[in-house]
Amino acid sequence: MPNITEIKEQHKEAENRENGKSGKRKILSFSDSPRRPFPDSALLLLHGWATDSLVWQHQVEEFSKEHKVVTIDLPSHAEKDVWSEPTLKPAVEKLLQFTVHDSQFTGFIGIGWSLGGQTLLETALNNPDLFKGIILVASSPCFVEKKDFQWGQPQGIAKRMLKDLKKDYTKTMERFYPLNFTKEELASSDAEWFLEYYEKRCAAFHCDGIAKSLEALLAFDIRSSLHKIKTPALIIQGGKDNVCPSGASTYLAKNLPNAKIETFDDTGHIPFLTRHKEFNQIVKRFIEKLC
Repeated sequence: MPNITEIKEQHKEAENRENGKSGKRKILSFSDSPRRPFPDSALLLLHGWATDSLVWQHQVEEFSKEHKVVTIDLPSHAEKDVWSEPTLKPAVEKLLQFTVHDSQFTGFIGIGWSLGGQTLLETALNNPDLFKGIILVASSPCFVEKKDFQWGQPQGIAKRMLKDLKKDYTKTMERFYPLNFTKEELASSDAEWFLEYYEKRCAAFHCDGIAKSLEALLAFDIRSSLHKIKTPALIIQGGKDNVCPSGASTYLAKNLPNAKIETFDDTGHIPFLTRHKEFNQIVKRFIEKLC
């Protein structure tokens, strides 16, 4: 897995080839001129599998009132860059490329949902000084169930989903998106927006890259290294999450050295959308303690 030094060297070589001129950053950034200066850190938001940065609309609107807020679209999920292999490397590299470009910040506070949270964990492990804090939303240290880890998706279901995705991408996504919500949440306006938007938006995603990113998710297992991640961590979980069982977050909270957990008992996989006001308040309190 690349580290920030290797990424800096790659960028230096690329800039030399361009006669010292840096290429365009394919980064979606908000709040370049916040109401209150926030010079030392930036909030960095990473979305989950088969979505994009728009899923953070409630957080961008709220946090950009006081902070520098930046969202990154993961490879194959919005922009032309492709998730090229079945590991987290493409996502980590994109994250590190952004932090190199924005080196005026001395530390980032990462907020990652699901696949985005796993990307933050992998990045924080190999770059311990990069983040002031990380917020892991509905994230798991091991997405697939194993003999010594019962809080993952069953092996058979995970493999079947990958097979179905490669066979019929559109129908598989139509079945997947509603799983992010509880039965009660499905009746909400936020869930209605999510389903309508992503069932259309997913057609623009790079199908092969989406499949590779799912393979990366299914292969992810960072349990043996959690004790090395000293970064302050806030873990937020929905108590009725069918995608990432709540036990996975409890495991994270027990095994990360500097972590606390908050649970929304009656929510599914996207508490920052369906309970965004309460979610934002919890995040604000965590950020205030870091800063």
